[in-house]
Amino acid sequence: MIGALPSAEAPLRVVVSGGSISGLGTGLALHRAGIDVHVFEQDGGAMHSAGAGLVVQPELAALFHPSDGAHLPTTSCRGRRTLGFDGEFGALQRMPQQFTSWAAVHATLMKLFPGERYHRGATVERSTRNEQGLQIDIGGVGAVAADLLVAADGAQSPLRRRLLPDLNPHYAGYVAWRGTVPERDMPQDITDTFADVFTFGDARSGGHALAYFIPGENLETTPGERQMNWVWYVGANAAERDDLLVTRDGIQRRASLRRGMARQSVITELKARAIADLHPMFARLITLTAEPFLQAIVDFAAPRTVFGRTVLIGDAASIVRPHTAGGAAKAARDAQALADALVAPRSMIDQRLDRFQREQLHYGQTLLEYGVQLGRRWARL
Repeated sequence: MIGALPSAEAPLRVVVSGGSISGLGTGLALHRAGIDVHVFEQDGGAMHSAGAGLVVQPELAALFHPSDGAHLPTTSCRGRRTLGFDGEFGALQRMPQQFTSWAAVHATLMKLFPGERYHRGATVERSTRNEQGLQIDIGGVGAVAADLLVAADGAQSPLRRRLLPDLNPHYAGYVAWRGTVPERDMPQDITDTFADVFTFGDARSGGHALAYFIPGENLETTPGERQMNWVWYVGANAAERDDLLVTRDGIQRRASLRRGMARQSVITELKARAIADLHPMFARLITLTAEPFLQAIVDFAAPRTVFGRTVLIGDAASIVRPHTAGGAAKAARDAQALADALVAPRSMIDQRLDRFQREQLHYGQTLLEYGVQLGRRWARL
């Protein structure tokens, strides 16, 4: 990737900053399109998700071609049901769906993307444009020549903050507590309650919870080896949010807590609130969870996503509420749309990127507004 000015026939050289689902998905889509792409991830070890369960949307499923030989582990349900905080069981609404997990998607993408093009412990620090395209300085690697830099570095994107320093996500006024419980650790009556159903739960004080089975710790999908994924939306003003985001070590986090970070006193209070606020089965599920984790709900949409030869993608471009079940699907859609845009003569790349930006901004804004509507309807906070 380091060399002289490329010829008009040479493959485009693309650097992707970020090795999560968005970055890996982008790398895979570009690689399939014949583009010379490398993905750089700042974390030097195994990556861990701040989330857990994902609804399999068509855009996400399209990343995984049957001919690739790598199967995305999924679970499924036959319908939806709501459990009332008063102990009532709602009627089943037939609506088959498939689910997976962040870990399953990431692991499958890692199998599909060429290992020699994925670089750990490498931080994209800056880029400058020159007659050869871009010079990108990467910590742990050095200077790399490329034609395009893709910022797929997440909701807290450092690259986006450099480009749009005065623009920050807007806090929506509530948080999402999350957790997973291995199926083998669940009493049979709880397993039976949540089996084969996408379950929703109204909360007495507002907000709602949801739960569904996802692949287990070893990505197993057979009954008994899965894990139950749950989310509970809880109201919190800015001060309450900041207090929740203080870790066991006393560190103030900005947006989320990973497993093991939440203080024990906060977890104890959460479980007590579940008993008072939710259906008994939801409450028991939450009390079974050893290490709940937390996400502050925010809205964000960049006013532009193409800056010369730097492109924002996934959560770096826009953040949508998890009610949409569309964050991973949006990242996958961005990845494929960018690949389609870059399959063009070099002389047309700027025009194609401009079209990509217009379509990306429209889709992201539409999904963001949909998430706000769902939040008002479901969260009731």
